[in-house]
Amino acid sequence: MLGLKFRVDCPYFTTFREPTSTSLILTYLVPPYTTIRGMISNALGLPRDDLRVQEWFKIGIKPLNFEKCREMAKILKLKGTGKNYQRIFPSSPMFREFLVEPSYEIFLAGDDERIKEVHSALLNPKRPLYLGGSDDLVDVYVFEPVEVEEVDSSEVWSVVEGVYDGCIVERLPYKFVRAGRTFSVEYKTVSIPVVYPVKGRIKAIEYKGQEAVVL
Repeated sequence: MLGLKFRVDCPYFTTFREPTSTSLILTYLVPPYTTIRGMISNALGLPRDDLRVQEWFKIGIKPLNFEKCREMAKILKLKGTGKNYQRIFPSSPMFREFLVEPSYEIFLAGDDERIKEVHSALLNPKRPLYLGGSDDLVDVYVFEPVEVEEVDSSEVWSVVEGVYDGCIVERLPYKFVRAGRTFSVEYKTVSIPVVYPVKGRIKAIEYKGQEAVVL
């Protein structure tokens, strides 16, 4: 089994919107698995509704510079022609939470040919790469694929499925499931470490001496 690691740096800010938030638009602390797959699909040049990459590999996420900065911004609504604008007040205040300059290491593990295909696509993406909104462009540094194996670990350096001490627990969108002509979303409950490593008896992959959980 091949493993691939790449680092994603958001040079400005981004938001991974929690779907249940309304007038107060909150963000997940890490990109959902669906968002990462979407970025890889974009690199491959696949259509928006092409979900094949969901079956190609498992994903591990390691946030860097955790909690470096979060900001809350008020959304100002303006209506006009381009020359003149009039301020429009919504029925309730609108605020959006942003992650400022977040960075992540992403681990993939899966079929050798698929991992090589993703590696090539990330080095030469078909379309511009972003995380969050389509204008939240990212810098991507891609490492060479290596052989990985699953191990029983007592310490891991990534997001972990389930609930663990010393972590922030979130329910992240994991994959899309076709439901007739529409799609539903499958979620996973994960623990995002505030301080590394996460300790326990955990199944993980070993990538050059660093152990990470892939889901």
